[in-house]
Amino acid sequence: MRKIAGIFSCLLLIFLGLSEVHGQDPQLSQFYAAPQLISPAFAGVQGTSKINFNHRSQWPNLDANYQYSSVSGDISLGALSSGIGFYASSDKQFANLETTSLGLQYAYHINLNQESSLSLGMEGAYVNRGLNTSNLIFGDQVTNLLGSGAYGSSNDPILNKIVPNKQYLDLSAGALFSTRNTWVGVSVHHLNAPNKSFVNSLKDSPTIPPLPYTSEDFLAPKYSLQIGTKIDFESAYLEENEYSARNNEKSLSPVLHYKHQGNFDQMDVGAYLTLAPMVFGAWYRGIPIQKSGVSSARESMVFLVGYRQDSFSIGYSYDMTTSNLGISTGGAHEISIAYLFDWDMSFKKPFIKWKRTTACPKF
Repeated sequence: MRKIAGIFSCLLLIFLGLSEVHGQDPQLSQFYAAPQLISPAFAGVQGTSKINFNHRSQWPNLDANYQYSSVSGDISLGALSSGIGFYASSDKQFANLETTSLGLQYAYHINLNQESSLSLGMEGAYVNRGLNTSNLIFGDQVTNLLGSGAYGSSNDPILNKIVPNKQYLDLSAGALFSTRNTWVGVSVHHLNAPNKSFVNSLKDSPTIPPLPYTSEDFLAPKYSLQIGTKIDFESAYLEENEYSARNNEKSLSPVLHYKHQGNFDQMDVGAYLTLAPMVFGAWYRGIPIQKSGVSSARESMVFLVGYRQDSFSIGYSYDMTTSNLGISTGGAHEISIAYLFDWDMSFKKPFIKWKRTTACPKF
C-alpha cells in the first residue's frame, strides 16, 4: 500500500501543476440552487433576497474523493435597479489540497419592457489554495520500488520550490437576458487568468535552476452558456413571487448548461418537473458528438428530487456515473438548502417588495 501511496503522491504533484495539466473548476449538479456560482448577473435578479447552502460529495467509494461546500446569497436593491451577491466556498481534493474562495458580486438590472430585462454583473473573489506536503512521498524516498521499499526524508530539491499556500484575486463577469418564461445567460470566470501554481519561480535557489512559469500555471478562463424556458401547465393569475403562486406551481422547465475551460467541455441538458410542493429533475451530462479530448462523451446521468414550500426549499441529487469510471465510484451526492427572504432592501426604500422575476428553477 505504501508503494501505491508513493506512486499516487508523485502523480498528485503532477496533477497540482508541476507539469502540463489543465485544471477545471468545481461544479454543482444543482446549479440553479446556487445561481451566484454560475454568474454574477444572477445577483438580485429574482427581486427577492435569499441564502443558499450546497454540499457535494463526489466518488465517496474512492480514496481520491472530492468534497465541496458553499454558502451563497444575494440582496435585492430594487429602487437602485441592482443586486449584491456573495459566496464563500471550500473544496477538498485528495485530503492534500484545499481551496477556499470568498466572492462579492454586483449586478445592474435594465428593464427592456414589461416582459423582459437584461442583467449585467461583475465579481471579485479572494482565493486561497493550501497544499499539505507532510504526507506526500517523493521519488527519492522510494529506494526499492519492486521490493520491500524503504522510506526516509526527502532531499528532492523540488521541495524548495513549493509554497504551501497560494493566494490570488479572481475576476469574473456575466450577462443574463430574461423574460417571464425564458432566460439566456453567458458568463466568463477567471478573466484575469490568475496564477494558481504552488511552484515558486525564485531564481536564488543554489540547488536547482529556476522553474519558469508556463501557461499551465495559470487558471484558464471558463466560458458558460445557460439557456432555459418554463412551460406552465396552468395559467398563473398571481404574481410569480407570491406564496400562493409558488406553492401551486405546475410546470416543466427544459434547461441547457454548457461550459468550456481550456481543453475541457461539458454540457448538461435535461428538465425540471414542478408539481408543487415537489420538484423532480433529470438531465444528461456529456457531449455525445465529441470524439476526442479530455471531455467525456458520456459522463453521468443526474436525478433530482426537491421540496419547496413558502420560503423554504431543500433538494437532493445523485450523479450516476456512466463513464469508464463506473458506478463503483459511488457517483456523487449533492444536497441544497435555500431560504427566500420575500423582501427587497434599498437605500431609498428599505424592505419594499420588487416584482422583477425570472423563470429559473430553484435547484
